[in-house]
Amino acid sequence: MSWFSAVVPLLVAVALLVVPGYITARVLTLRGLWAWALAAPASMSVIVLASLWANVVGVRWSVLPVLITAVAVVVIAVVVRVLARPAQAPRSASPVRRAELIALGSAAVLLAAQLVLIIGDPQNISQTFDNVFHLNAVRYIMDTGAASPLTVGSMTSDGGLWFYPDGWHALVALVVDASGASIMVASNAVLIAVAVVAWPATVLLLTRVIAGSRPVALVTAGVLSAILPTFPILMIDYGVLYPYFLALSLLPAVLAVTVQLLRFGSGDAEMPAAILTVALLGSLPGLVISHPGAFVAWIVLAVIACVLSFIRLVSTKPSRSVLVKYSVLLFVVLAAAAAAWKVLKPPADARGWAVEQSVGQAVGQALTLSQSYGNVAWVAVILLCIGLGVLVRRRTLTALMPVLFYAAFATLYIVSSAMVWPQLRDLLTASWYNNSPRLAAVLPMLLIPIAAVGGAALFEHARRLATRESVTRRGAIVIAIVGVVVIGAQAYTNQQAVRYAAANYAYGDEARLISHDERALLDRLPSEVPEDAVIVGSAWTGAGLAYAFADRQVIMPHMLMDLSEDDQLILDDLSRAEPGSPVCDALERTGTEYVLDFGTLEVHGAEHKYPGIARLGSSDAVRLVDSEGQAKLYEVTGCE
Repeated sequence: MSWFSAVVPLLVAVALLVVPGYITARVLTLRGLWAWALAAPASMSVIVLASLWANVVGVRWSVLPVLITAVAVVVIAVVVRVLARPAQAPRSASPVRRAELIALGSAAVLLAAQLVLIIGDPQNISQTFDNVFHLNAVRYIMDTGAASPLTVGSMTSDGGLWFYPDGWHALVALVVDASGASIMVASNAVLIAVAVVAWPATVLLLTRVIAGSRPVALVTAGVLSAILPTFPILMIDYGVLYPYFLALSLLPAVLAVTVQLLRFGSGDAEMPAAILTVALLGSLPGLVISHPGAFVAWIVLAVIACVLSFIRLVSTKPSRSVLVKYSVLLFVVLAAAAAAWKVLKPPADARGWAVEQSVGQAVGQALTLSQSYGNVAWVAVILLCIGLGVLVRRRTLTALMPVLFYAAFATLYIVSSAMVWPQLRDLLTASWYNNSPRLAAVLPMLLIPIAAVGGAALFEHARRLATRESVTRRGAIVIAIVGVVVIGAQAYTNQQAVRYAAANYAYGDEARLISHDERALLDRLPSEVPEDAVIVGSAWTGAGLAYAFADRQVIMPHMLMDLSEDDQLILDDLSRAEPGSPVCDALERTGTEYVLDFGTLEVHGAEHKYPGIARLGSSDAVRLVDSEGQAKLYEVTGCE
């Protein structure tokens, strides 16, 4: 399939991700990079709020409830703008600067090229464990007409999973509905839209707030946003963690607004607090329902910023009444953060990731950004060290803040990866499943602003050095060669990550979910299996993806799910079905008429035995309908 066929779903994905939020930001008087960076978080808030009320009033999920919500949000923005009445337009109202355009453009080109190489074909899928749920959840939204985070969990749990962060799935379902693309193409379109459009803009805004608007700093941030394999490549390779990837792409903009609201930002200091407050509150729903893990990360960073703000207040020797007022406010913030820390964590059985390495190894990885793919991001590390040196020498709370941001999550990464005390480890990192890759993925957004400071300082030093008469032509050539070698090494490091990730996006003969033969059989299912029939097959082998690919109901849309007594009976005894047997009653009650056999190769390389659907070739309970290589489709005939 050509990438040209993915242009329409990609444009739809970009429009849904940008237009509602961008219009709202402009109405709030924000323009330029501020409006562009806040567009995605605000748009996701519009989408998730629409999914909540549409389900309550019984409106089927489509672009319509999103449009209604967008109009309501814009009206609220108009009211806030009138009430705020800024005396003058803030500097954030200036158009996007040339350096920002260069940074955004270079990041977009680099990221788009890498993603096309990773995905390979717009119909490809991530051949990973979590993608069975992600693809099938989109189909479930389209079948039920409900995209609420309070209902999507019903696909795998009958009342046991009351909330699931489904902002990603709601957005993909909208792209499918509006463009007519398949779930696979729409999922890849949303992936590219988020990585190419949202992520560079949000991290560039955070860099501008922390490091200032110097062109070299912004261009450095733009390039680094595209060449650090820990994000976004790791999150679209490992897992696959699409919801978390989306949420982390939104987080830098939300953090930038927080920093600016507390007046720690570089420039734009006169932006009205009311506008910033509304921008923050309007972005949080999209962040929370995209993934609570990113929201908890924001809580950690916001608490650090609030504590520094309180220290700054105390240093001004305020009056007693003011000190008491802000002390109470800080206590409330800390109490709310503690409550969220306790509540917003997954169940205990989902966060049992084991310690992976020694403390020394974890410290080294945190400092060298080598948590994934086994290579050191030397360019980023060098700029990080320079930036840290520059910030520490300034000796101000504003300069200390990004250092503490990075130190906090480097510490959490070390804890999740290497701490041997399980209770303390769970207390600190349970919100991220005690899973070190999730915490590693937070580090790039916190590193990039510091590295941008380092890039600007290095450029300034090189510029001064180049103006000295003592610098010979040969010395300048040596400096240039060293620079090219270092940048080339970093490009090679990133390409290794691209090649590694690409191996998970191909329908190969040994693909862990769907092989070429299995894909061919899935393509024929709609013409061979009636619409009202249910298919049984092991989700571990990819057979459960018949739901997403062929729009046919399956007993196991995911590996980790609540099976009913009838479901379990079918999985145990179907191969022995005969008239009058209990399994035939179960087949009739569930409407199960077909079996999809994708062999024994499982996504995790394990072995889960379901005797009722094993060795069906010698069973009299089924009839072979179609096959492609080792992939087989059977019809249940033993109950006739």
